[in-house]
Amino acid sequence: MRFPPRAQVAVTVVATVTVLFAVLWYGGGRPAALVEGLPSPGLLTEWGLPFVRLLHDICAVATVGLLLTSVAFTRDEEIRSRARRGVVWWASGWALTALATIALTLSDFLGLPVHEALGAGVLQTFVLYIPQGQAFLLVAMIAIVIAVCAMLRGAELVLLGAAIFAALPPAYVGHSASAADHNLAVSSLMLHIGAAAVWVGGLFGVLTLVRRDRDLVWGVRRFSTVALCAYAAVGASGLINAWVRLGGLTTLLDSRYGLLVLAKVAALAVLGWFGWRHRKVTIAQLEAGALTAAGRKANSADGVDARPSEEQSLEGDLPNGQRVEDRLPGNDSDEAAPSAGDTSEGDTSEGEPTKEHSVAADDRSVAVADADISVDESAKDDRRPFLRLAAVEVAIMTATMALAVGLSRTAPPTTADIPNVNQALGYALPPISLDRLFSESRLDPILLLGVAGLAIAYLVGLRRQVWPVGRTLVWFLGLLVLLYASTGGLSAYGPAVFSVVSVEYALLGTLAPALMAFGAPISLAEGREVLPKFLANPAVALGLYVASPVFLYVLGFFELAQSSHALHLTVVVVQVVAGLVFFVVVAGVDPLPRAVHTYTRIQLVGIAIAVQVAVAGLLVFGPLHAEGWYGLVAVDWVPDRAGDQQLGALLGAGIALVVLLGVLAALVVRVVAARRRVSILNVQKVDDLRQKK
Repeated sequence: MRFPPRAQVAVTVVATVTVLFAVLWYGGGRPAALVEGLPSPGLLTEWGLPFVRLLHDICAVATVGLLLTSVAFTRDEEIRSRARRGVVWWASGWALTALATIALTLSDFLGLPVHEALGAGVLQTFVLYIPQGQAFLLVAMIAIVIAVCAMLRGAELVLLGAAIFAALPPAYVGHSASAADHNLAVSSLMLHIGAAAVWVGGLFGVLTLVRRDRDLVWGVRRFSTVALCAYAAVGASGLINAWVRLGGLTTLLDSRYGLLVLAKVAALAVLGWFGWRHRKVTIAQLEAGALTAAGRKANSADGVDARPSEEQSLEGDLPNGQRVEDRLPGNDSDEAAPSAGDTSEGDTSEGEPTKEHSVAADDRSVAVADADISVDESAKDDRRPFLRLAAVEVAIMTATMALAVGLSRTAPPTTADIPNVNQALGYALPPISLDRLFSESRLDPILLLGVAGLAIAYLVGLRRQVWPVGRTLVWFLGLLVLLYASTGGLSAYGPAVFSVVSVEYALLGTLAPALMAFGAPISLAEGREVLPKFLANPAVALGLYVASPVFLYVLGFFELAQSSHALHLTVVVVQVVAGLVFFVVVAGVDPLPRAVHTYTRIQLVGIAIAVQVAVAGLLVFGPLHAEGWYGLVAVDWVPDRAGDQQLGALLGAGIALVVLLGVLAALVVRVVAARRRVSILNVQKVDDLRQKK
């Protein structure tokens, strides 16, 4: 039984609204009974806020999906153009629903109807100083930029990154931000939202746009790989977040929040079955249909019917393409097939087709056209199982999004207090010692996924070619340094101790990227386009490398990076990427889009050393940083903050200087070796000239 697209959309909408109503009713997010004398935001806010949030999430997912489809799932320029036009509308809706969410959240926050809340004169304070207002204002601004720039050809990749980033701020102001281990809860939820946007949005793009692509199989294969990775990230991050919010298995069955979490797990399992069905059945049907269609088109181009008759099968067994009737009784093949030199009175002038030839040619054209039509119809039949299954999958995904919105309006159960938890950090932190710097850990799902992705990408490259063992070892040594600095004891004590975070940043921004750069990742990727041309510019690479210490210690953003987990994650990612770009340009191991002279590389390292020394001097002799934050952390085993900052300046700058001096020494050795080779060649040339004389 076939359902037209409009019926599918109607069923999806009804199912989504029904699930949202049911979850709001069961979880306690429905409007409460009015109590005389207490302020109430009204039914418009209490019912409108979850529905607007659902529309907000749908617009965000659709925007991400269309951009991802344009970047990764199609090579058809017409489909990419349609995707850009769709992004304009979906991103505009995203911005409008974000602004509507601000108004409704303010109404809910003040307990006043929307019009009274907007006229209360606190809107500016809400969007500038309250986290909920800040988050959705940022989303609205980014969505507007995406809508305005969507039609710029070639900007899809940058806009895709902006769209995924814009989907994350609401995670920073929900229930996870108030959980006991709020940093882990926020990180897992951000990963959960980002991966879900890629997964659901990608399927939306495939279903609405790529379904019309003649190269559907190519796009579906790529989406299948992305969807599998996103599904794993969604499942793992969701379990981590649920564990942090529930505090254990006992509250899973004893609370309505826990039962709704189980319903979401069940929905994820159902979607996993859909993914398995796609990979095992429908994608295989698409591939088989594509091969059959290619064969039919090849046959039709040769004038052969795609479905040969018995007579045509017999012809294939005859020599020299003789016809069946030529071999029947009463037909003499020699008379029926005159030689090329024979002519008759009925022949036309040389090269002019006879009437019979014209009729045969017309029949051949009609046959080819009929074959093309049959191929197109067959291709549509091969696509229908995939499209039907994908349509049902999208409906379940949308209903699951409604479940998630309703779950966000449900109060999680209260968890038992964990002893010795630092209220500012959100986790217990014992007194610092050398062994605890190696035994403690703060596992972050976002950073773990990033390190795992780098390792897998390098291993995939190793499968394609023979590679030096030394480069492989130095790459994975860099990954180990990166893993320890971002998730080990340094990340646990870094938010509380200045000297520890200084060592953490030195390892993340200098040592780990330097080791990874000498692993020659661009050469392993067999393509210079991995590093864009503007990033290979020496001035740009140097600017990126020195921007982080200037941003943190000169411009004064260090305290915000310490107190804000989201900004700290951003600083970590930026330091690793900037350091990797800088050392790839400086090391000279990988090919670059533009040639960089060795003396230029030496100058870059010299400037970087000067910046590190200047920042260290500022920290040693300058004012204290992040006094307000360290006052909130208030650990009594670091009493001397001034001495700790000076120690951190020496340790952080010392590690960076050792690495930079090592790279500088390698460059100098390379110059000396090159000069020696030139001298040897010159001596050989002189000897050759003397021998000739």
